[in-house]
Order: sequence, then C-alpha cells, then structure tokens
Amino acid sequence: MPKRASNMRHGLVIFTDLDGTLLDSRTYDFTPALPALDLIHSRGVPLILVSSKTRAEIEVLRRKLAPDSPFISENGGAIFFARTFVLPEGIAYEERGPYKAVTLGRPIEEVLDRAAKLKGEFRFRGFSEMSCQEIAALTQLKQEEALLASKREFDEPIVLENFVEYGERFCKKAVELGLECVTGGRFIHLSMGANKGRAVERVLTIYRELEGPVCSVGLGDSPNDIPMLEVVDKAVVMVPRGAGAMRDFVHSDLIWAEGGGPEAWSKAILAIVEDLAS
Repeated sequence: MPKRASNMRHGLVIFTDLDGTLLDSRTYDFTPALPALDLIHSRGVPLILVSSKTRAEIEVLRRKLAPDSPFISENGGAIFFARTFVLPEGIAYEERGPYKAVTLGRPIEEVLDRAAKLKGEFRFRGFSEMSCQEIAALTQLKQEEALLASKREFDEPIVLENFVEYGERFCKKAVELGLECVTGGRFIHLSMGANKGRAVERVLTIYRELEGPVCSVGLGDSPNDIPMLEVVDKAVVMVPRGAGAMRDFVHSDLIWAEGGGPEAWSKAILAIVEDLAS
C-alpha cells in the first residue's frame, strides 16, 4: 500500500471520471493534467479511475495515469484491485487475470436479455449490435481502441433514436425492467445492480477499514457521475456552473471546475491537495 503524506490531516483518495474530465473529450489527451498527476503520485495518493469504459480500455490508460491504484469499470460494474492488494477479511472477490475483482453488476448477458424487451417500443442500437467500425465512428476512437470498447462485461452503451423526445420514457421503462439507466457524455448506459456511487462506497469502506479516516474527492462531468459525486466528501463538477444536465446538482462541498477537461482537472486537484496539506 502506498504511504500517505505525513503533513495531510487524513489520507486522500481521488475518484475520477475519464472522458471530459481527466481526458479531453475530443482528443482523449491528458497532458495538461500532468502537474497534478505528478504531485499526487509523489505523495502516494490513490487515483481511482471510475469510468463507463471497459476493463480492457482502462488497463491501457491505467498504466499511464494510475498504475498502482484500483479502478472501477463500466459505471460501477466491478472494482479491480491488483492481486498484491490485501483486501480486508470478508470481502468477496474473484480472480480475473492479474486482478482481484469485486463484482457489483450483473453479467452483460443478463443486461442484454432485459434490454431486448425494450425493442418493441423504442428504436435503439447498442454496442453489442455494432461493428468495431461503427463504434469507432461514433466515438472517434481508433479501430483497435473501438475493439477494446466493445469488450463489455456489465454495461451496454446504446444510441436511442429521438433521444430528446423519448429519453425520459425510455429510462423509466428500463428501470421498470430492473435496469440501471444513466446518461453519459455520448450514450445511454444500461446495466443491472451497480452504479458508480455503489462502487465508490465499496472502495471507501475498504480503504477506511485498512487505513482509517480518509478524505474522498470525486470529479465528473455528466449525469452518470452523479452517484459517485454524491458519496464523496468533495465533489468537483467539470462543467461551468449552471450548465447542462449538471446544473441542478447540489453537494455540501462542491467545486465547479470552469472549462472542464484535463487543464481544469489539474487546477482543481492542485488546489485541493494544497488545502488539505496546509
């Protein structure tokens, strides 16, 4: 386990969304965030990537952004800890590749079975129905990156026709079928049994049992980040105050990171770390 900085009152744990938050929403670049990344890595602060991306996608980014920290894939479908991470007694996990996986979401096959029941009323297509070429065109990913994005284990991103007119009713019907239905930056996401907030709470429970009190920070830019932002001590919203779907979000310790993206992410993290260390 990484050691905490001795001059911090409590340990710090940072949870961050990726696209539009730590990564530029168009180019996926994180270079402007390097000053803050260097600082938190030098202080041994866990940086936990929390994304709608698949495990395969996050693995590539984790090597560059947070090589020693757990990560949360597919909107809270599972939490992946390195096999060397000593989990508290009683935490159920399964071994998946080089990880101890704490699974919260139901398998993608169950999600797709439920989602199929919506086909009679709505016109939509999910990643499971798309070729890698289609996924690449929708996401502006390269072909090899689109292949990683297609490796879904818990969460199905979909494109709904006439979203403005039918989006609210679609999600209501999905929830009636036992599905989680959240809107991300580009897609509606369908899953069962998990969301980012539940996964973050589980991680915090583990860190608190292992290390005592921690201060948690969450950063996100879209409605599917709200469950995560609601359960952390400090919430950072990566859009201008009062903008878009996040305009009604409230939190007892809320920061609006004007501009969003990696540069705003870096400024917010640097300010928070400085404040906690003072």
